[in-house]
Amino acid sequence: MCKTKKIKRVLVPVQFNEAGKKLLRYAWHLANTLEAELLLLHNSGTKDLTFTQQTRNIQQLRTFSEPVLSEEQKPTTRQVPYECVVRPDSLHNSVLAVTQDYAVDMVLMETCILHQEEEQADPDNAAAIMELVSCPVMVVPCTAPFKKLENLVFATDFTDQEDHVLQQIVNFAAQAAANLTLVQIYAKAERQQLSTYKAAMLAIEKKLQGKNVTLRLLEEEDTLEGISDFAERSAASMLILATQDNYLMQRLFSSNYIKTMAYHTRYPILTFRQLKKKPCSGMCTNCKSKKSGKESVGNTSLTTAE
Repeated sequence: MCKTKKIKRVLVPVQFNEAGKKLLRYAWHLANTLEAELLLLHNSGTKDLTFTQQTRNIQQLRTFSEPVLSEEQKPTTRQVPYECVVRPDSLHNSVLAVTQDYAVDMVLMETCILHQEEEQADPDNAAAIMELVSCPVMVVPCTAPFKKLENLVFATDFTDQEDHVLQQIVNFAAQAAANLTLVQIYAKAERQQLSTYKAAMLAIEKKLQGKNVTLRLLEEEDTLEGISDFAERSAASMLILATQDNYLMQRLFSSNYIKTMAYHTRYPILTFRQLKKKPCSGMCTNCKSKKSGKESVGNTSLTTAE
C-alpha cells in the first residue's frame, strides 16, 4: 500500500494523439498545483525494444510532449520538471513495474465518457489500471479542462475507514490548498444504524481537529446518485473515493450514469486503495469471494479475516 505523505511524482501514460495532448495539459496544471514532477510513459505496443528503438521512442515522446507542456508554462509559474520513459508491450503489463521503479505517487489517466463501454474491453482502461497499482489513480474525463482544486468531496463510510488512507487524503487536500468534505451516504433502511454512524463521524472529526475538513451524513437511496448530487451541490472540483477494487469505477462510468451527465462525467475522480471490512452493496467479485469465505463448521460459523 502506497503511504506517501506528499504527491511528488505523477505518472502520465501518453499516446501520440489529441487526447494525449489534452492529458498533458491537464497534467502540467496538476503538477504545478501540487509542486510535483511528471513521469511521462509511452508504451510501444511491441513485444521488445532494442536500444536504438527505445532511444528513438524516447525522442519521439519528448518531441510530442515538450511543445504541449511549454505552451502551459508562464513566466510567473514554476518550471514543472518531467522525465520521459518508454516501455515495450502495453500499459497494463508495465505500469506496476514503472510505478515501483520510479517511486510514483499517483497515476493520472483520462477516460472518454462517450466511449466508455468500448473502453471497458481495453486492458489499458483506467478502471483496469487501478486494480494493478497501490498508489492513487486520478481519472479525468477527456473533455474536462483543468479547474483549480478548491473543494474536494471524499465519499466514505465513517465506520469503515483506514486511518492511513484518511491521512493520505487529508494530506492531498492540504497539498492542493483545497477544502475537504467527508460525506457518508446511507439508505433509509440504515436509519437504525444512524447513531453508530454519528459516533464514528464524531470520532473522525475529533481526530482531524484543526484540519480544513467538514463532515456530513446524508440519506439517499442510491449511493452513487447521492454522491454525485452532493458533489454537484457542493460545487466540488474533484470527487475522491477509497475503494478495495474497481467496482465503483466501473459502475460510475456505466451507460446508466453517462446518460444523466452526472457530476463525475465532467469532473475528475481520485481513487485511493483501501482494505474494506464491509462488502459493497453491489456485491462485486471481490465481495462475493469474501462472502463465500464464510463457512459453517457444525454449528459454528467461521468468517475469514477481511
